[in-house]
Amino acid sequence: MARRGGGVLTALALALSLAVVALGGALLWLVATGGGPGSERDTADSAGDAPRGELAAASFGEYSWDELARIASEIAAAPSDEEGRTLASEYGIEVGDTRALALDDGTQATLTVVGIRADERADGSGPAGLTLMTSPLAVRPMNDEPTCEDGWEGSALRAWLADEGMDLLPDELAERVVPASKPANAVGVTSDPASVQATADSLWLFSASEVCGHLSWFQDEYGTEPNPYTGYVDFAPYDELLNAEGEQYEYFRAAGVSGSSDPSGILELSFGGSPVAWWYRTPYPYSFTGEDASYFYQVMSSGYPSTTGLASESAGVVAGMCL
Repeated sequence: MARRGGGVLTALALALSLAVVALGGALLWLVATGGGPGSERDTADSAGDAPRGELAAASFGEYSWDELARIASEIAAAPSDEEGRTLASEYGIEVGDTRALALDDGTQATLTVVGIRADERADGSGPAGLTLMTSPLAVRPMNDEPTCEDGWEGSALRAWLADEGMDLLPDELAERVVPASKPANAVGVTSDPASVQATADSLWLFSASEVCGHLSWFQDEYGTEPNPYTGYVDFAPYDELLNAEGEQYEYFRAAGVSGSSDPSGILELSFGGSPVAWWYRTPYPYSFTGEDASYFYQVMSSGYPSTTGLASESAGVVAGMCL
């Protein structure tokens, strides 16, 4: 006689066997694909979809310096500027984003995204992914003497930024900065646009045209035609010279900054709690007497985009850098 319930037990045993087989198959699939709890894919999914690669999307202020450098490299490697900008957005990074920057001297600065794929790497390998701007790092003269001779390239402030300025940055950031190619007047007083030469800089000052866009300062002041009032000097080449120092960054363009206006007030910056004028890398290229080659352009402490300062007097050091 058959035992009561024997058929039920047999069916149960068969179901359990099938379940074990299915579980084993699932485990083999997880091992093969690198999935499962704690994996990078699972971590990315729990934090939001990763744009590409392994990093989950966050925000500009949340990434580590290493993560930002990796993101910037991906943006730089994109097939086009449009795709690079799309990738930056997927990572939660937009022009105008800011984050705190703790300096090694114990002070605090602010870092702002001013451009995406806006600068060329100094080694000729293509665009840098991100261009960033600091709030004033210090207040210093452009040169020890009141001269603009040799322009930005030969300035004492350029040498300071390459040494002491870089030392102010956190090591994790400084070692990931990508040197950029920056067009700059390498003569000082000149009307020749060919005097603009590229320098390779890890930290650099912004030019007047990079902040203000297309400039007509000499035309606005002296007119377009040589005349007795101006000693028959043709001032058109001077504006051409100023405009050869780079295109306006998106951050300033979006804010409506021009050579005579800052409607959003983004150029009014402070150092130590007080508003401060800050340097452009752009020398004042015209000398009235032949002996007054002494000035660089500045942003006024009020944020007005255009004034000049004696090179030996101090102003804020607002630095650009690329990742």
